[in-house]
Amino acid sequence: MVQRKDPPSEQLRAYTLLIELLSYQFAFPVRWIETQNDLIQRNNTIQRFVEVGPSNVLANMAKKTAKGQYAEEDLVRCVDRQYLSHADDAQHIYYQYDEEAPVESADNEPAQPAASSTPAAPAPVAAPPVVVQTAPQPAAQAAVAVPDVDLSAIDVVISIVAQKIRKAFDEVPAAKSIRDLSAGKSTLQNELIGQLDAEFRGLPEGSEDLALEALASHFTNFSGRPGKVMGGHIDRLVAARMPAGFNQAKIRDYLSSHWGLGLNRQTTVLCYAVTMEPAARLADAGQATQFLDSVVSRYGGKAGIALQKRAEGGASQTSAVAQVDLASLETLKKEQNEYLHKQFQLLAKHLDLDGVAQPSQTQVQGEDTDRLAEWDAEFDEEFLTGMRTIFDPRKARRYDSWWNTAREDLMALLHDIRPAAEDKASQRYQSLVNRWSPELEQMLEHSAQDDTTKEKAQMLLDDVRASGVANGPVFRYTQPAMAPETKVDANGRIQYSEVPRRQLHGENKASTLNYAQVVAARHRDVPYAHLRSRAGVDWKYDDQLTDMFLNILSTGASTGLSFTGRRVLVTGAGVGSIGADIVAGLLAGGAHVIVTTSRQPSDVAASFRQLYAKVGAPGSELIVLPFNQASKRDCEELINHIYDEQSGYGWDLDFIIPFAAISEIGRQIDKIDSKSELAHRAMLVNLLRLLGFIKQQKEKRGFDCRPTGVLLPLSPNHGNFGGDGLYSESKLGLETLFNRFHSEGWSDFLCIIGAVIGWTRGTGLMSANNIVAQGMEDSLDILTFSAPEMAFNILSLLSGDILEVADDEPIYADLSGGLQGVSDLKDKISAIRKKIVSDSRIRQALVAENLHEQKVLRGTKPAEGNVQPPLKRRSNIEPAFPPLSDYNSVTAGLQSLKGMVDLSRTVVVVGYSELGPWGSSRTRWEMEHEGRLSLEGYTELAWMMGLIKHFDGDLKGKPYTGWVDSKTKEAVDEADIEEKYGQHILGHAGIRVIEPELSEGYDPSQKEIMHEVVIDEDLPPFEAPQGVAQAFKLRHGDKVILTPIEGSESVKVVVKSGAVFMVPKAMAFNRFVAGQLPSGWDPTRYGIPEDIVAQVDPMTVYVLCCVSEAMYSAGLEDPFELYRHIHVSELANCVGTGAGGLLAMRGVYRDRYLDRPVQSDILQESFLNAMNAWTNMLLMGAAGPIKSPSGTCATSVESMDIACEAIQTLKAKVAIVGGSDDFQEEMSYEFGNMKATANAEDELEKGYLPSEMSRPTASSRSGFVESAGCGIQLVMSAELALQMGLPIYGIVAYSQMAGDKVGRSVPAPGQGVLTAARESIDAAQSPLLDVQYRKARLDEAVSEIKRWRHKESQKLIASTTSKEFKDLDAHLQHINNIAATRIRDAQWTWNNNIRHIDPTIAPMRAALATWGLSVDDIQVASFHGTSTKANDKNESNVINQQMTHLSRTVGNPLLVICQKSLTGHPKGAAGAWMFNGCLQALQTGIVPGNRNADNVDVALQQFKHLVYPSQTIHTSGIKAFMLTSFGFGQKGGLVVGIAPRYLFSTITANKFEDYRERVLQRQQKIIPVFQRRMAQGRLFQIKDQSAWTSDQEKDVFLNPQARVAQKSTGEYSFPTTVAPVASSLPARTVSDDKQLFARSSDQWLRDSISKEQGNVSVGVDIESISSVNIEDEIFLERNFTPGELKYCQGSPDKQASLSGRWAAKEAIFKSLQIPSEGAGAAMRDIEIVSNGAQPPTVLLHNRAKSAADAQKVEEVQVSITHSPESAMAIALARRRL
Repeated sequence: MVQRKDPPSEQLRAYTLLIELLSYQFAFPVRWIETQNDLIQRNNTIQRFVEVGPSNVLANMAKKTAKGQYAEEDLVRCVDRQYLSHADDAQHIYYQYDEEAPVESADNEPAQPAASSTPAAPAPVAAPPVVVQTAPQPAAQAAVAVPDVDLSAIDVVISIVAQKIRKAFDEVPAAKSIRDLSAGKSTLQNELIGQLDAEFRGLPEGSEDLALEALASHFTNFSGRPGKVMGGHIDRLVAARMPAGFNQAKIRDYLSSHWGLGLNRQTTVLCYAVTMEPAARLADAGQATQFLDSVVSRYGGKAGIALQKRAEGGASQTSAVAQVDLASLETLKKEQNEYLHKQFQLLAKHLDLDGVAQPSQTQVQGEDTDRLAEWDAEFDEEFLTGMRTIFDPRKARRYDSWWNTAREDLMALLHDIRPAAEDKASQRYQSLVNRWSPELEQMLEHSAQDDTTKEKAQMLLDDVRASGVANGPVFRYTQPAMAPETKVDANGRIQYSEVPRRQLHGENKASTLNYAQVVAARHRDVPYAHLRSRAGVDWKYDDQLTDMFLNILSTGASTGLSFTGRRVLVTGAGVGSIGADIVAGLLAGGAHVIVTTSRQPSDVAASFRQLYAKVGAPGSELIVLPFNQASKRDCEELINHIYDEQSGYGWDLDFIIPFAAISEIGRQIDKIDSKSELAHRAMLVNLLRLLGFIKQQKEKRGFDCRPTGVLLPLSPNHGNFGGDGLYSESKLGLETLFNRFHSEGWSDFLCIIGAVIGWTRGTGLMSANNIVAQGMEDSLDILTFSAPEMAFNILSLLSGDILEVADDEPIYADLSGGLQGVSDLKDKISAIRKKIVSDSRIRQALVAENLHEQKVLRGTKPAEGNVQPPLKRRSNIEPAFPPLSDYNSVTAGLQSLKGMVDLSRTVVVVGYSELGPWGSSRTRWEMEHEGRLSLEGYTELAWMMGLIKHFDGDLKGKPYTGWVDSKTKEAVDEADIEEKYGQHILGHAGIRVIEPELSEGYDPSQKEIMHEVVIDEDLPPFEAPQGVAQAFKLRHGDKVILTPIEGSESVKVVVKSGAVFMVPKAMAFNRFVAGQLPSGWDPTRYGIPEDIVAQVDPMTVYVLCCVSEAMYSAGLEDPFELYRHIHVSELANCVGTGAGGLLAMRGVYRDRYLDRPVQSDILQESFLNAMNAWTNMLLMGAAGPIKSPSGTCATSVESMDIACEAIQTLKAKVAIVGGSDDFQEEMSYEFGNMKATANAEDELEKGYLPSEMSRPTASSRSGFVESAGCGIQLVMSAELALQMGLPIYGIVAYSQMAGDKVGRSVPAPGQGVLTAARESIDAAQSPLLDVQYRKARLDEAVSEIKRWRHKESQKLIASTTSKEFKDLDAHLQHINNIAATRIRDAQWTWNNNIRHIDPTIAPMRAALATWGLSVDDIQVASFHGTSTKANDKNESNVINQQMTHLSRTVGNPLLVICQKSLTGHPKGAAGAWMFNGCLQALQTGIVPGNRNADNVDVALQQFKHLVYPSQTIHTSGIKAFMLTSFGFGQKGGLVVGIAPRYLFSTITANKFEDYRERVLQRQQKIIPVFQRRMAQGRLFQIKDQSAWTSDQEKDVFLNPQARVAQKSTGEYSFPTTVAPVASSLPARTVSDDKQLFARSSDQWLRDSISKEQGNVSVGVDIESISSVNIEDEIFLERNFTPGELKYCQGSPDKQASLSGRWAAKEAIFKSLQIPSEGAGAAMRDIEIVSNGAQPPTVLLHNRAKSAADAQKVEEVQVSITHSPESAMAIALARRRL
């Protein structure tokens, strides 16, 4: 039997068999072989051959042929052929009817079924029973069929929603919205929106707030079949909850046979069934049918239909005539095919036929082949490719954020260093005026109050107000008329340029000509540009129309042309084209413009985005769509989409400007090819189709009162140029529309304006002829145009006045500039070109001759080998230390805060680092603010990615030091790194498609998931060890049979049917883009040992690298140096993580479960504090607190907040802060399930590149892109930083964490950080905000404290007896400590934390007031900016509310930084990376733009205090920034940072200069160390032991003054005996100094002399500390030994220490009683040696020693004491008797 398909194929077969083949059986030669092949080889296999004749001859022949040639193929395809003879096999051919049984009446009982016969022996695989539906007797109770109804959109919507919220379908009211049903869970709401969007391929705006029924009504194109999401739910239900073998086909069969449901109702029931999914797999078919019965019953109730299930036994109450429905037949066929397939598998295995090949697909033959051959003969591949459709509205790029661009442009203009007068003529200035708004005026008014921008702002404000911009946006042509100029310079080079036109008709003008005047000039009695009207069959010059046109041109050059509200379609607007300038003019005039492009949107998006940013006016909109005008389908779909109100834009076009063209240069009539035909199709045929489709859409909607204006691009080239294919024919063909306007019936819908476009310089068609344009103008008196000029002409034709005329009659616009009608054009062009080239060659020859003459006269040139090649720049990779100028420059313009700030509780950042997708903080910053890498950036990333390595040794027999290629070992010049590796670096860094090798082999295209499978047959037995076998038995129970194997310890295992297995399956996951670390990154390259790398989680390795590099950023060669200044318990490690060690947790939870090899101590690596523990064990060796916050995405800010609290409460003096997280598949998959991350598959379909998928604040943003890495800051008290001479990158003025409101959504972005601005109405007027007021109050408090100290000191001194005098310093120190603490508390109260006095002041305002700043001084807001719809709007709202509440000046918006557009979202490290970027902004004054914010969401326009820059803005300096971070689980964080120069205003000039010198010295020392260790792969310096020995540990921990000392090797360790370090010198007043000095001198001398038995002489000196010049290197070198200088350098106050030694030297000299050598005598021969806590020792050298010996001095003692102003010393020289 042959399965019939379509009549033509049957007819063709009949013709072939009966006419062409079988008819030859009666002739000679017979064609039986061909007949057999045709019968047997056909796709629709013939399985029964019947020979009609006397015997079985031909059938046997066919049987042998089939067996010999097609046996294997038939076996594979399960084909069983029969070969029968009419004579011999009649009983097999004819159907035999049984005798008809008598028909019984309806009242009779049906006959009982006959007893079943004995079953036959079972086959290897049981065949499925044949199930048929039989026609019931009238009395039988069978399923009543109900009318079938299609699956509706509301069914699917309810099913998806109900399944997600875990309710049955009939429990979900269709009148409620998704927001209502989500019960406040934003994640659930987000997931539902995402699933519905994936199901229906798009949702209307505000879907979450629509009732479900209203939402479903939008899906008018619903196919009636489950989509991707619904289908997946059904598949899961069947696979995971139905019993073995109970598949979807059996479910449908049951619903049909037992409930009478049609195919579509069955689908609906399956959709609803997923909402009632059983908790576990159903045990058997009985439970499955019960489940289905319950679903159907509830479905009937919801649908309002009566459903009756067929009664049991009803199947036997049938008539003798069986009726089989189509569904049952299909089920039967499927089951039998499965049976046959199993039979084949068993037979193939038995016969060893596993390798039988599948039959190949039959090649296309016959008519189809001929048709393809014909096509290929007429059209080649280029033509077919050129017609392919590319239109895809999903790839549309939309731009309408003119409001943000205006704000951004004004900010950039104000910060521009050019004088204000130069800006007025700029495009940016003109666009700014055109986009004027009250917000811009407020911004200028605010800037006019700022000294740095005052002049420019006021001038702009005056100009704008004078220009009058209240009438809306206009396009104003402000350029002068331009002319072509071609010159041949002295060297023969042809130079073309555009110059202002000063010549017309050969006459030179005094000034530049106005363009409107130029085109109005007469040429052959008509203007160069004029309009014509119809006069019979001709077109005649029309004075009236031309005057109208010229007047419009004049208006456009003065007051401007408005296109507000116009909707325009422009096809063909490439860069530099006329179309691009037309689009620019339309946007400037306020139009809505659709531009089509034949390229990928990602290729042209940047240019169109820049175009809109330059000119987009209020109300304007630009939409860029991919479109191929050579495709008929694209033409139709484009117009349908434009007019469709549901899925499209719902526009009615005002104009269409079809400029799309295909170049045909070089094709004459004998070279007309498929490209010419394609161009003709695009420029003529399909252009007419476009117009026809517009007519159809307008007619369909009744738009017959406002015809669309068609601007036809005509040409004066009617074959004049030649060699341009069918270009002329295409343009001439368009002119037929002038006649069709009257002869065809579309004039109510379209009007025609034909523009003959003249010679337009610089366009794609004419750019090659630019050099002859001047010659053409001079010789032919024609006018050529620039692209902007021609665009201006065309824009003027779009005015309402001209369009009104065109409604009645087509208009012919001659814009040819006199070119039309010029004869012999090609020859004239060739002559001009030939002359220019000739002049060029002559001059080149003259130059060559001159050089030859010079060579002869002056001798030969020096040999090339003697010329030194230019030097190539070398890269200089180093930590980016902040620059430090002199004190006056640093503090210029700042209020003096000397003595006002408690520096011990002021937190500053002294070092930072990061590791992320763009490498280090240095390379990330280059990409962030410049968009490209420098030489240093390429070099560092090439090293980081293992492309190069440093080499120092013998290379190819020569000494070489430098970089070499890691693979080839060839030398690599740094200047060549970009060229050699740049493309690889950029392609394997940043946000990109996931590279599996960087994520433990994770490939999202093969995401592995476990699937539960119930086996329906016993598995073949296998052997296993006894223990393993028992484990199987324990797991699967009676589904596993164990049989001992005789003579073996193994056991035979048989797994029975019904056992449940988890089988791995792979699926493509759509989150396949992420920000991974640069490819090839290897922690061992930093010096981390391989055993550590193998032991710890990658997240820990990130932290180790970053902490190590942060130390270099702080100028610390060895972290142990910190312990010279702090106790080991005063360093806190607060680094946190959002998710913890993902790979370690995988080992704990997954790998261990899968019995994979896992290290035994993997559990410890999964703990959140493991990374901090390893950091302390390998690097820091501190005994301070380890705090490991987990604030999800706000972890780094929480870490900073914890550290600030520790330093401000004096629990720590130094802290390591930041966060670290990894990227792995588990987290990626779950974020994807939450719909929080961007769907890369959808993004690619929309035309976005991986690097564009993170788009914070953009209207098209669709979720964040994950990334990985670590960010670290080293923070400490400002007091310590100044003392150590560490670089200060910024001040942490304020930090806060905040929770949020009551709710049920863990990831919902909250507004808790609003509390940082909590403030009462009157608080802003508090006198506490006035620096001078606070200073006065503080001075009062300090004076009181000093009076108390003086009083207590005097009392103590007066009451001290001689015996107690030795303890006097300790008692005075106690008094001074109390006084110093009280002073710090006063500073804290009156400056650092004024909220202690007035808690109604906002925390942010109070923190800024500390430094004399206000909320207006915050210039930058670094956004969490994840690129999710919810976060970006919520974050903007929070900050805008804060600024509004704190009364930030309107017109002073914050510049928003969205770093994640470049880096993606690293979770825990996010805040640290943002903070690093803010520090770099403070240091450079640069605010990087968000380059992916192609169109800022209009929902953000309402936030007047914010500007969202898309391009980098260079400012004159940034005073303060704020940073916000939001994490899942109500983690909101905020940090305010201040520029470090405000800290320097708190100290004296001398102290700053001392600090500055030490910082510079530290930098000079650390840079070569950093570079050397980087080259050697030793950046990470692992610590093998602590700074103390095990014997010292107790003493170090218990001694609060224990400090390390530096060995001669440079290492730091605690001395063998841990002794207390001398406490800081007591601070005394001058009066205290005098009185105490008198008493102490007297007492000391009396005590000393009383013990003397020989002669004693005394020397006394007192010096002012400020009198010792520590900047004078010569003075220091002459008077102090290296040991003394080293000791003083490490002291808390270098100047005080040197002053004390100077006073001591003077006192000693006096005590020696030797003649003075003068005031300039050097004192180096007298050395003061410190001995820890012991009194200092005096050593005499050279002349001093000789003089002492001459005086018989055997010992000199000295005592030194200090006050804030003075240093005093007493020396006692003892002589021998």
